[in-house]
Amino acid sequence: MSRKAVVIFSLWTSFFSALFYFLYGFLPGLFSALGYDGFSACGWIMFVCLAVYFGMGLTPKDAPSALLSAFCGLIWGQVDFLLNRLFLLIPHIPGDLAMFLSVVVGTAVTMYIHIDLLKNTPFRQMPFVFAGVCLTFSQGGSNEVGLVTTFVVGIALCAICTFMMGFAMKRWPRRS
Repeated sequence: MSRKAVVIFSLWTSFFSALFYFLYGFLPGLFSALGYDGFSACGWIMFVCLAVYFGMGLTPKDAPSALLSAFCGLIWGQVDFLLNRLFLLIPHIPGDLAMFLSVVVGTAVTMYIHIDLLKNTPFRQMPFVFAGVCLTFSQGGSNEVGLVTTFVVGIALCAICTFMMGFAMKRWPRRS
Protein backbone atom coordinates (compact mmCIF):
# COMPACT_ATOMS: atom_id res chain seq x y z
CA MET A 1 0.00 0.00 0.00
CA SER A 2 1.39 3.42 -0.86
CA ARG A 3 2.05 6.00 1.85
CA LYS A 4 -0.86 8.13 0.60
CA ALA A 5 -3.20 5.11 0.66
CA VAL A 6 -2.09 4.32 4.22
CA VAL A 7 -2.75 7.91 5.31
CA ILE A 8 -6.19 8.00 3.66
CA PHE A 9 -7.10 4.57 5.06
CA SER A 10 -5.90 5.55 8.55
CA LEU A 11 -7.85 8.81 8.53
CA TRP A 12 -10.97 7.08 7.18
CA THR A 13 -10.80 4.32 9.79
CA SER A 14 -10.09 6.78 12.61
CA PHE A 15 -12.96 9.04 11.57
CA PHE A 16 -15.52 6.25 11.39
CA SER A 17 -14.25 4.65 14.62
CA ALA A 18 -14.63 7.97 16.41
CA LEU A 19 -18.06 8.53 14.83
CA PHE A 20 -19.34 5.11 15.91
CA TYR A 21 -17.87 5.56 19.39
CA PHE A 22 -19.45 9.02 19.56
CA LEU A 23 -22.84 7.51 18.76
CA TYR A 24 -22.46 5.11 21.68
CA GLY A 25 -21.52 7.93 24.03
CA PHE A 26 -24.05 10.50 22.98
CA LEU A 27 -27.07 8.41 22.16
CA PRO A 28 -27.41 6.59 25.48
CA GLY A 29 -31.20 6.70 25.29
CA LEU A 30 -31.11 4.46 22.22
CA PHE A 31 -28.92 1.91 23.94
CA SER A 32 -30.80 2.13 27.23
CA ALA A 33 -33.93 1.22 25.29
CA LEU A 34 -32.08 -1.91 24.20
CA GLY A 35 -31.43 -2.75 27.84
CA TYR A 36 -27.88 -1.58 28.38
CA ASP A 37 -25.60 1.42 28.61
CA GLY A 38 -23.76 1.05 25.32
CA PHE A 39 -21.00 3.55 26.03
CA SER A 40 -19.70 2.11 29.26
CA ALA A 41 -20.53 -1.54 28.63
CA CYS A 42 -19.91 -2.20 24.95
CA GLY A 43 -18.65 0.82 23.05
CA TRP A 44 -15.11 -0.54 23.07
CA ILE A 45 -16.19 -3.89 21.63
CA MET A 46 -16.29 -2.47 18.11
CA PHE A 47 -12.53 -2.02 18.40
CA VAL A 48 -12.22 -5.75 19.08
CA CYS A 49 -14.12 -6.28 15.82
CA LEU A 50 -11.59 -4.10 14.00
CA ALA A 51 -8.65 -6.05 15.42
CA VAL A 52 -10.09 -9.44 14.48
CA TYR A 53 -11.40 -8.34 11.07
CA PHE A 54 -8.17 -6.62 10.00
CA GLY A 55 -6.05 -9.38 11.53
CA MET A 56 -7.88 -11.96 9.44
CA GLY A 57 -7.52 -9.89 6.29
CA LEU A 58 -11.27 -9.94 5.65
CA THR A 59 -13.03 -7.89 3.01
CA PRO A 60 -16.50 -6.30 2.97
CA LYS A 61 -17.94 -9.48 1.39
CA ASP A 62 -16.79 -11.41 4.49
CA ALA A 63 -18.86 -9.25 6.86
CA PRO A 64 -21.96 -11.51 6.92
CA SER A 65 -19.84 -14.57 7.74
CA ALA A 66 -17.96 -12.65 10.43
CA LEU A 67 -21.25 -11.51 11.95
CA LEU A 68 -22.82 -14.96 11.91
CA SER A 69 -19.68 -16.45 13.44
CA ALA A 70 -19.65 -13.77 16.15
CA PHE A 71 -23.29 -14.54 16.95
CA CYS A 72 -22.33 -18.22 17.26
CA GLY A 73 -19.63 -17.15 19.72
CA LEU A 74 -22.25 -15.38 21.84
CA ILE A 75 -24.25 -18.60 21.96
CA TRP A 76 -21.16 -20.70 22.77
CA GLY A 77 -20.32 -18.28 25.58
CA GLN A 78 -23.74 -19.00 27.07
CA VAL A 79 -23.10 -22.74 26.62
CA ASP A 80 -19.87 -22.33 28.63
CA PHE A 81 -21.84 -20.65 31.44
CA LEU A 82 -24.43 -23.45 31.28
CA LEU A 83 -21.70 -26.10 31.44
CA ASN A 84 -20.22 -24.31 34.44
CA ARG A 85 -23.58 -24.43 36.24
CA LEU A 86 -23.90 -28.14 35.39
CA PHE A 87 -20.40 -28.95 36.66
CA LEU A 88 -21.21 -27.08 39.87
CA LEU A 89 -24.02 -29.59 40.48
CA ILE A 90 -21.39 -32.29 40.98
CA PRO A 91 -20.93 -32.66 44.75
CA HIS A 92 -17.73 -31.16 46.20
CA ILE A 93 -16.46 -29.68 42.92
CA PRO A 94 -14.76 -26.31 43.46
CA GLY A 95 -16.00 -23.37 41.39
CA ASP A 96 -12.63 -22.85 39.71
CA LEU A 97 -12.51 -26.47 38.59
CA ALA A 98 -16.09 -26.25 37.28
CA MET A 99 -15.18 -23.19 35.20
CA PHE A 100 -11.96 -24.84 34.00
CA LEU A 101 -13.86 -27.94 32.86
CA SER A 102 -16.60 -25.90 31.20
CA VAL A 103 -14.05 -23.93 29.19
CA VAL A 104 -12.12 -27.08 28.17
CA VAL A 105 -15.25 -28.96 27.09
CA GLY A 106 -17.00 -25.93 25.58
CA THR A 107 -13.94 -24.78 23.62
CA ALA A 108 -13.09 -28.25 22.31
CA VAL A 109 -16.65 -28.80 21.07
CA THR A 110 -16.87 -25.29 19.62
CA MET A 111 -13.59 -25.63 17.75
CA TYR A 112 -14.41 -29.04 16.33
CA ILE A 113 -17.82 -27.93 15.12
CA HIS A 114 -16.68 -24.66 13.51
CA ILE A 115 -13.29 -25.77 12.16
CA ASP A 116 -14.42 -29.14 10.80
CA LEU A 117 -18.17 -29.54 10.51
CA LEU A 118 -18.91 -25.93 9.51
CA LYS A 119 -15.72 -25.24 7.53
CA ASN A 120 -17.61 -24.66 4.28
CA THR A 121 -20.36 -22.51 5.77
CA PRO A 122 -20.69 -18.85 6.78
CA PHE A 123 -20.11 -19.99 10.41
CA ARG A 124 -16.44 -20.88 9.81
CA GLN A 125 -14.74 -17.69 11.06
CA MET A 126 -13.26 -19.17 14.25
CA PRO A 127 -11.54 -15.93 15.39
CA PHE A 128 -14.96 -14.24 15.46
CA VAL A 129 -16.44 -17.22 17.31
CA PHE A 130 -13.72 -16.77 19.92
CA ALA A 131 -14.38 -13.03 20.03
CA GLY A 132 -18.05 -13.71 20.73
CA VAL A 133 -17.21 -16.15 23.53
CA CYS A 134 -14.65 -13.79 25.07
CA LEU A 135 -16.94 -10.80 24.93
CA THR A 136 -19.78 -12.83 26.44
CA PHE A 137 -17.43 -13.57 29.33
CA SER A 138 -16.47 -9.87 29.53
CA GLN A 139 -20.12 -9.11 30.25
CA GLY A 140 -20.54 -11.92 32.78
CA GLY A 141 -22.91 -13.83 30.51
CA SER A 142 -25.43 -11.01 30.37
CA ASN A 143 -25.96 -8.03 28.09
CA GLU A 144 -26.49 -10.19 25.00
CA VAL A 145 -28.66 -7.54 23.29
CA GLY A 146 -25.85 -5.05 23.74
CA LEU A 147 -23.30 -7.50 22.40
CA VAL A 148 -25.41 -8.34 19.34
CA THR A 149 -25.95 -4.66 18.61
CA THR A 150 -22.29 -3.88 19.04
CA PHE A 151 -21.17 -6.74 16.81
CA VAL A 152 -23.53 -5.50 14.09
CA VAL A 153 -22.19 -1.95 14.42
CA GLY A 154 -18.56 -3.08 14.80
CA ILE A 155 -18.59 -5.39 11.80
CA ALA A 156 -20.39 -2.76 9.71
CA LEU A 157 -17.57 -0.39 10.71
CA CYS A 158 -15.05 -3.02 9.56
CA ALA A 159 -16.76 -3.44 6.19
CA ILE A 160 -16.80 0.35 5.66
CA CYS A 161 -13.14 0.66 6.60
CA THR A 162 -11.97 -2.23 4.43
CA PHE A 163 -14.02 -0.90 1.52
CA MET A 164 -12.09 2.36 1.82
CA MET A 165 -8.82 0.45 2.10
CA GLY A 166 -9.55 -1.27 -1.22
CA PHE A 167 -10.47 2.06 -2.78
CA ALA A 168 -7.31 3.74 -1.46
CA MET A 169 -5.10 0.89 -2.67
CA LYS A 170 -6.55 1.11 -6.18
CA ARG A 171 -6.49 4.91 -6.28
CA TRP A 172 -2.99 5.26 -4.86
CA PRO A 173 -1.10 2.03 -5.64
CA ARG A 174 2.34 1.33 -4.22
CA ARG A 175 5.10 2.44 -6.50
CA SER A 176 8.29 0.41 -6.56
